[in-house]
Amino acid sequence: MIFEKGGGVVMTRQTRYNMFFAVALFAFMIPSTAASQAVPGRGASTVAPVLHSVHIEELTWVEVRDAIATGHTTVIVPLAAIEQNGPYMATGKHVYVVKGIAEATARVLGNALVAPVVPLGPGGSVEQVLSLESDPPIRGHMRWPGSMAVRREVYQELLSDILGNLRYHGFLDIVVISEHEGFTSEESPGPAAETVATVNERWGSGKAIAHFIPEYRDHLISDPRGSHAATFLQDELGVVEKVVDEEIPEAGQNYLLDGRNPVGTHDGYYFSAVLQAVHPATVRAAERIAAGPQVSYGVDWGSVKQLAANGRKLIQYRATATAKYIRKAIAASR
Repeated sequence: MIFEKGGGVVMTRQTRYNMFFAVALFAFMIPSTAASQAVPGRGASTVAPVLHSVHIEELTWVEVRDAIATGHTTVIVPLAAIEQNGPYMATGKHVYVVKGIAEATARVLGNALVAPVVPLGPGGSVEQVLSLESDPPIRGHMRWPGSMAVRREVYQELLSDILGNLRYHGFLDIVVISEHEGFTSEESPGPAAETVATVNERWGSGKAIAHFIPEYRDHLISDPRGSHAATFLQDELGVVEKVVDEEIPEAGQNYLLDGRNPVGTHDGYYFSAVLQAVHPATVRAAERIAAGPQVSYGVDWGSVKQLAANGRKLIQYRATATAKYIRKAIAASR
């Protein structure tokens, strides 16, 4: 009820409630600006999404759809491995490292999302392990519990399907980076590079292209220009690793294959620092610092805080370099 009192208008509580309800109902019935801006053929919003993450598994399907519609047409597919990394580092080392660098790379690119990490790759001795053969003795990482691998053909079929999924949903540049494979690997091209070449041939001359970035891995191992991670560690961060125990050969993969290393290794400062930045629980830093530099390739870590700070610098360095190679590969393919 509305009535006048002293020359003014006074609304009763019931009247205010009725008016509020009417306004709310009217607003509900009118489509929002975002919902009314439809993507042709998709009935979807074209408003730029507020990306809570660049990782596809952390986004809703609506957010992924809108990200693609507004220009996020590059997707990074990170490949990793599960294997022993000595007594102080978790077996998922490569999973967390490549996920962290892929995220930073996507942010450098500005128009990219990151697919879920493929955690298992083909590994030495996997056929022997699956067939329960022990003669000759099993070699490589599979000697230690927790190491896991799949057969090459299984790996390639899985990767091929993943790339096909991403192409179907509208990604145009599907970029594969691998923690375990580059042109410096023993197999050239390796299984991932071979798969990328195969799917591109099958896809033909459509808009979508898959790219394998060998420099992601090669840039970590060696670079003729000297601008690889080891040089960055030494020149920028002042970290120089050395062999402490000469009885455990460190050249190539001999320390994994010849049986003279009873506890495993395969970690190092680079991985320790990056992991401390992205997933500290995987590093066992307190135990390692307590054991002293002799278990850290002769490097005095100083503090966990410093280790994490160096890890963030390494991630940014790797992400900037990887983004450069991705842009180069995309430009060369167009």
